[in-house]
Amino acid sequence: MIRRIALVILMLLPAATVVAGTDDAAALVRQKRCNACHDVDKTLIGPSYRAIAARHAANEAVMVDVLAQKIIDGGGGNWGVVPMVPNEQVSFDEARRIARWILSLD
Repeated sequence: MIRRIALVILMLLPAATVVAGTDDAAALVRQKRCNACHDVDKTLIGPSYRAIAARHAANEAVMVDVLAQKIIDGGGGNWGVVPMVPNEQVSFDEARRIARWILSLD
């Protein structure tokens, strides 16, 4: 009986890690104030996270690092005339977590 319970717990751990990672990234987005310009579903100052995910869905593996660098450096011209401000307080690891979260929304 104990072995079965342990086996079930071990089987559920990867799923719990994915959910926790998603929750952590969403919390990081709030902490770094990304939501001042972006929303999950609607365009604010910048594009919605879902629009970003949809645009880059075909190249998701490559786009994690590209988006992470864009989060840190900012830039303009990809979504219209309003530039994205740099977010130098975001580490590359944090930016990669945010980028993976965004790309998971498609």
